[in-house]
Order: sequence, then C-alpha cells, then structure tokens
Amino acid sequence: MQPAAPSPEYENALRTVLAARDWEGLREFTRTHNQVPDDVYAQDRHFWEVLLHKLTCNRIDLLGLHDESRTWLHDRGYTTDLGGS
Repeated sequence: MQPAAPSPEYENALRTVLAARDWEGLREFTRTHNQVPDDVYAQDRHFWEVLLHKLTCNRIDLLGLHDESRTWLHDRGYTTDLGGS
C-alpha cells in the first residue's frame, strides 16, 4: 500500500518555507508535520541548509530557485540527489 499524497496545505506550507530559504522554518515544519526523531531535529544548521537546497532542487514548483540551490550545493561539495552527498 502506498502512502497518501501530501495535502495541498502541506505542500503549500513546505513550498513557502523552501522559497523563503528558511532552514529553521524547515526544521520546525518537519518536526510538526513529519514527526522527525530528536536526533534528526537536533542536527546543526548546515544539515538543514543542505536539506533545504536538495529539496528545492527536487521540486518542479520551485524551478526558479534551482540554479541558486544547485550552485549552493555544488560550492559545498554536494549533489542535488536526495539520497547521497
């Protein structure tokens, strides 16, 4: 059985956080909506910034931000792949 698709409200809230480039907002969003474990929630700013830019690059609705996020990731040695570094 496949999980249900996220609600439009969830998608809109996530898009807003990502577009604002708000790593703290992303951390709080995932804590509230995804019930991330304490050890993930406690990760440092860099972890959340990397995640923010990787998520941005993997969303078609944020296409206008892809180049900026791709450059940010590349400059720090990361790819846009959600599964790897």
